[in-house]
Amino acid sequence: MKITHVLGHNSNWNIESYIDNNIGDYFLITAFTHGIDYCKKKSLSNILKVSMLDLQFYGKSVSIKGGKLNEFPFHPTCNIGNDSTSVYFDNCVKRAIQFQLDNKHENIIIPLFYENEDVNDIINAINSINSYVSKLDRKNHKFFMTLPFANHIIIDSKKVESILMACTDMKICFDGYFVTSENKPETRKKLTTDIKILRNLSRVFKTLKQQEFQTIYAYANWDAILFLAQTDIDYITIGTYENLRQFDIKRFTEDESGGGSKGYYFSEKLLNMVKANDLEMLRDTGNLEIIRNDKNIFSDIILKEGYPWNIHKPDVNKNYLLAISNLLKKISSISDLELRKAYLGSLINEAIAKYNNLESKSIYLNNEGSNYHLNVWKAYLANS
Repeated sequence: MKITHVLGHNSNWNIESYIDNNIGDYFLITAFTHGIDYCKKKSLSNILKVSMLDLQFYGKSVSIKGGKLNEFPFHPTCNIGNDSTSVYFDNCVKRAIQFQLDNKHENIIIPLFYENEDVNDIINAINSINSYVSKLDRKNHKFFMTLPFANHIIIDSKKVESILMACTDMKICFDGYFVTSENKPETRKKLTTDIKILRNLSRVFKTLKQQEFQTIYAYANWDAILFLAQTDIDYITIGTYENLRQFDIKRFTEDESGGGSKGYYFSEKLLNMVKANDLEMLRDTGNLEIIRNDKNIFSDIILKEGYPWNIHKPDVNKNYLLAISNLLKKISSISDLELRKAYLGSLINEAIAKYNNLESKSIYLNNEGSNYHLNVWKAYLANS
């Protein structure tokens, strides 16, 4: 497994953590943030050989106001004009593939649209592009077809099964798949607890790996540990800001801006985020050590009394990068999948115990920081 940094806003933090702290193995450059001249950026020059590019066709024919996608002359979301035919879209995809080949990427990410009401549209696109890729010289490259699961698809096992059947057909020549999923967590929660999503998304990774395709889990949140515990995934992305680790189609269809926040502390002990405001309560009641990350220099820095919390502080974001990297490494190092599941089960039990310990002292973490997901994870693992 290669831990893969998503390079979006303030991507220098990811690169610094890679060079200075040995966090991660690979990079995913986002077209929305870095634009067509990403190869010319000095900040990215040292990592281009270990990077891939997501051209982010997700918004389909919607005009996007933000970002740099309109710099790409073949990008349909900004340059569609009056032509919305499947032939036009196919040509956009072919040009996107050639653009990556010209820029000497080893891993070629074949873009696909996110919002498709009809599963047959997805299957037809996969088959059409597969026919084109089969005629290319593929010796020095790996081709990953994007599978962008909209929420109405990933919750429907029949739709997922139809797509998987098409993806694993004998005629498919792709080396692997670039998987994204719209999970839609509840308000004031950062992870979905919808058992249908956990089951179906896990089935996607399991089936593709069983059929010997490589897999990339893109825009993954820390619930990636749940899927990694059940099957090997070749690349798992880690991101700083939430929109880099929680796919939201609105980012590509609406002009949205995030709200203000002091930020969150990711705790390996709780397998969860804790609001910065709650840290003072934990400190004042003598319970900060219960959630403190071990062997994490960024955790040590930001938990010092008087730290000026802000979501845009590099140490706040690097704490997450190091903590999730530690978890992913520990889980993937266990080759036996049953033992791997058991290990994650033990981490979940320990986290539940820490929540119970806090609550026995009348310390309650609410909303995002609460234990809203661990019992669901525990039940899911036990029955998967």
